[in-house]
Amino acid sequence: MKMNRTIIVLSIIIYLATGLIGCSIYGRLEYPSSAGKRQHIESFIKNLNDYHIYYSGYGEKNPSGILFDPKNDNSAISLSDRWTRVEDQQVIEEIVGWIRIGSYPGYSPALSKILGPDGRFYGYLFTGWSHVVIKRVNADTIYIYDLQDPPQYLGTDGSLFEQE
Repeated sequence: MKMNRTIIVLSIIIYLATGLIGCSIYGRLEYPSSAGKRQHIESFIKNLNDYHIYYSGYGEKNPSGILFDPKNDNSAISLSDRWTRVEDQQVIEEIVGWIRIGSYPGYSPALSKILGPDGRFYGYLFTGWSHVVIKRVNADTIYIYDLQDPPQYLGTDGSLFEQE
């Protein structure tokens, strides 16, 4: 009986240790309500030269999110191949507008901080999705996977259709 108890206790310890180690490689988003200070997307659009900017989605008129990676910092963001760099202010404003009108189930688009596993700041993300996979590559680099597809798609005539 004592042997069974020892095996159970050791199994629980191994399970918990594995879970904690696994969590230490993933980053997270910090939303304005938890950060205590609300920032507005317009301030980022006004200061485009301070950021490398990328969007994810089917295209400029049907994005899932837009990411602002600060220039001149000591950290790096590596992105999956579905992220596209954008530099034109008018295009960035259009992307933000499309994200704002997206029908995200249960969520409204929000600006959030991108944090590494250790809480280190890497950039900002504006999206209506609540889940993003952020994984540590090394001490100074994180990798951000694709965002979920936009909640709607464009028809051949340019009209929007909801996903079913």
